[in-house]
Amino acid sequence: MNSGNMLKTPINMSDLLHGGTEFQIDTDFKYDEGDDNFIEDDYGSADEDEEKHKQLFSPWDRTFDELRQKMEPISEHIYKRITKAGVGEELPDNTQVKVDYNVFFEMDVKPADSSTLRGKPFRFVLGAHNVLLGFEQAVKTMRVSEEAQFVISYQLLYGVVGCPPRIKPKADALFVIRLISASPVNDGDALAQLNETERRSYSAVKEKVAQARQYAKDCFKRNLVQKAIAKYLEAVDTLQMCQLKDETEQEEQQKTLIALYTSLAVCYNHRDQPKDACRMVNMLRTLCNVKQNAKIMYQEGKALMKIGDYDRARKCLLGAQKLEPQDENIQRTLKELNECSARHQQEEKRIWTRAFGLVDATKKDDKTKEADNVLAEDIKRSMKVFLEDETCSTLTLPDRFTEKEVQVIEKLADEFNLKLVIHMHNNKKHYKFQK
Repeated sequence: MNSGNMLKTPINMSDLLHGGTEFQIDTDFKYDEGDDNFIEDDYGSADEDEEKHKQLFSPWDRTFDELRQKMEPISEHIYKRITKAGVGEELPDNTQVKVDYNVFFEMDVKPADSSTLRGKPFRFVLGAHNVLLGFEQAVKTMRVSEEAQFVISYQLLYGVVGCPPRIKPKADALFVIRLISASPVNDGDALAQLNETERRSYSAVKEKVAQARQYAKDCFKRNLVQKAIAKYLEAVDTLQMCQLKDETEQEEQQKTLIALYTSLAVCYNHRDQPKDACRMVNMLRTLCNVKQNAKIMYQEGKALMKIGDYDRARKCLLGAQKLEPQDENIQRTLKELNECSARHQQEEKRIWTRAFGLVDATKKDDKTKEADNVLAEDIKRSMKVFLEDETCSTLTLPDRFTEKEVQVIEKLADEFNLKLVIHMHNNKKHYKFQK
């Protein structure tokens, strides 16, 4: 069987319509009808191989006129056959869709364009007019998870002329499409579009806040965390400035603010800004009982662990675990906390045992100064363990230091460029280093 020359790589029809594209003919390609070269161990399961075969080869080997007889007319130029039903409603304009597709010309075995061959689903926005008109109109008739075949006339594709030599004049095409997902296009500037009158109206604000929240979520998923933080903060400010008519609007606003502040705590922890995460949790305390929210307790526990406040971190994480005992993230973070706490307790003991030794050493005569210097260097090496631990920004010190011991601590703080924090609690002085 002579299948003609083949392309080394498939043509992207979108590129073809916007400025043209380049392609190469594989003159060495040969079609072998035999199965002598089939080696079972070189492939996955038979089902996997069959699925690939269905995707990469045309499902129809006769004329399009014959295929149209088995399809339903969508319009004068589009015929459709559903091979797998989808869910939901048909899609409106301004919807972002993700599809997998293969395009075949009449009597061709292999696709002329294929997202499957490229190994990446294709995304576009309905109504933006940046794809073939027939392709867009076909997808608009689909529902999420639907798989369908479309015969689309040349009038909605490449026109009367086509694009010789690859695309013949008046070339109809068979589109095999799977609609993977669909979601509203999120407007990152939705809040900025509000005028002063609208900003005072909760009913006008809440819709724009919802768009901003979704945009921020998408930014977070794409690891644009700082941009997500900016949008969440903008949503908070806008929501707090609007006027509320009744208790219903007040309850809705409070619920949305809780979601926004929680998302901000997640973002700040993700960016290793634990103090800001704790600040968001404090804002949440004015809105709800955080002890009844496992997600908030978990985020506060993570932040406190990074700060080095292990006791409070443990209380938060245990509280979150009580609410969600099966949550793997909470269990994993508790294990990490226990390891960090044990490691730093050991280091504290070593450091301050030596520090007290250094205080005693200051009383020695000049003959022992060299030994004191050696001990001081040993203490410095121990302090570096704390400095090099990126998960901890605070080191809590033992209580009840003498005046001379405090002088040693202050000297160590200056030498290691640390901040010595002293605060009173229950008429006792408590000390800690901060990076």
